[in-house]
Amino acid sequence: MKKRVSPLKKQYVIFGLGRFGVALTKALCEYGAEVLVIDEDEDKINEISPFCTQAVCADATDERNLEKLGINNMDVAVVCIASNIEASIFVSLMCKQMGVPTVIAKARDDRHKLVLQKIGVDTTFVPEEAMGEKLAATLVKPNMVEVMTLTDKFQMVEIRTPKKWQDKTLAELDLRNAEHVTLVVIKRGDEVIASPGADCKLLADDLLIIAGTVNDTKRLSNKATETVYTDYDIDIL
Repeated sequence: MKKRVSPLKKQYVIFGLGRFGVALTKALCEYGAEVLVIDEDEDKINEISPFCTQAVCADATDERNLEKLGINNMDVAVVCIASNIEASIFVSLMCKQMGVPTVIAKARDDRHKLVLQKIGVDTTFVPEEAMGEKLAATLVKPNMVEVMTLTDKFQMVEIRTPKKWQDKTLAELDLRNAEHVTLVVIKRGDEVIASPGADCKLLADDLLIIAGTVNDTKRLSNKATETVYTDYDIDIL
């Protein structure tokens, strides 16, 4: 897989390969970041393996596994296993105790979020709260909604398909070279297209999850001339 020269210098570990974990892994790796992915599902590990630095099938709640994998050397840990609250809390705590500078975790609800905050997690997300934040951002920044900021230079945003992109394939647009961003998810009505292929044609009503530097993604908001209205049923967080 050909990778761009990246502005990212940090090492990332991602726990859990749900929809968000997969999209985040591919976006980071396409920007040249070093990404370690850990999940207990061997099939998911095999599928993501070509798109990341290292993919390991392992039980992340076993502290010995985390030590063997050198989690203490990582700069950012993203814990995407909110469905298992006990595992989420344990993995987040281990990452903090092992000295990972930035730990980001998805929370199932407010109580889960509170516990994560109490153990020192740097950033937490509750899907319902994130939806509210996205709605507020839509009202004040109608052309772009920030999905997640991982560093002060790299973020994922949601935009409506710019007019100049409509009815063109990703191969024709060549966004990585032309715009220096990566398209990781398309929401088309009730359909969600993760990691769309080069022959995928963008439609006027598509909602696009774009990954890139803060400057590049903000620049795109000027091209996305239509308001981003969404029902927020993508479990992106």
